[in-house]
Amino acid sequence: MSKPTISEYLLSSPEISDLYQRATQSQFLSLAGQGRLSSEILSQWLSQDRLYAQAYVRFAGGLISRVQLPTKVTDRDTSKTLEWRILSLIQTALAGVTRELRFFEEAAEKYGLDLEGLGPVAEGDNLSNKSAGFAPNKATQNYIDLFDSFAAQPRGDVSKTLLDGLVLLWTTEKAYLDSWTYAKRQASSDTDTGADLDGGALRKEFIPNWTSDEFVAFVDECRECLDAYAATQVDDTEEVIAAGSMVLFKKVLVLEESFWPMIA
Repeated sequence: MSKPTISEYLLSSPEISDLYQRATQSQFLSLAGQGRLSSEILSQWLSQDRLYAQAYVRFAGGLISRVQLPTKVTDRDTSKTLEWRILSLIQTALAGVTRELRFFEEAAEKYGLDLEGLGPVAEGDNLSNKSAGFAPNKATQNYIDLFDSFAAQPRGDVSKTLLDGLVLLWTTEKAYLDSWTYAKRQASSDTDTGADLDGGALRKEFIPNWTSDEFVAFVDECRECLDAYAATQVDDTEEVIAAGSMVLFKKVLVLEESFWPMIA
């Protein structure tokens, strides 16, 4: 019987089950899938997710700085090595989050949402006066700090390895996909979004985007690159790799749980 991959080990750990469920099955997500989140609540959360995405850009840059491409030329195509595959994955992640930031702005304009955490945008609002004091909340700031710890030098933490970064990348994307897949399942058989409290923004735009086949394929590639790279780390024992990855895996899931707003 083959040994479990690092992703299989992390997901199958008995101590993870309840934490993973809390991180991916919140009341916020349930209401989102039912079209029962107001434009104001969605705006407030989306403004924080936008800050998260901006920090993700710096995180992706930090991961790229940790990839050591092959220098030895052999008779095989070096562009097909694992290092090149990982670089391609990170480039895809960076392109995806850049596209996502534009998507946020387009959807916000279409549905009258606000990306500065102030609530829905009404005609005639003076946003230049309203935006003073906007900042990440505690959960978002914790995510920003974690992403920035992987930033390229001299800002980042030199002790953070590419393996750590791949664990973080896969965990965040896997949890995000599973969260919005859960939200999608909460919709009733009636798919009419006309009465949705957010005007249909979530069920017509955001949820389809975050559960698309393309996103599923990207998350699968994150997992495959993580598993393949972890298998190459011969400098540390399997126990050391597993223990370090589990600490980070749990940390991300705790952040994910706190990232979803509490709904009164």
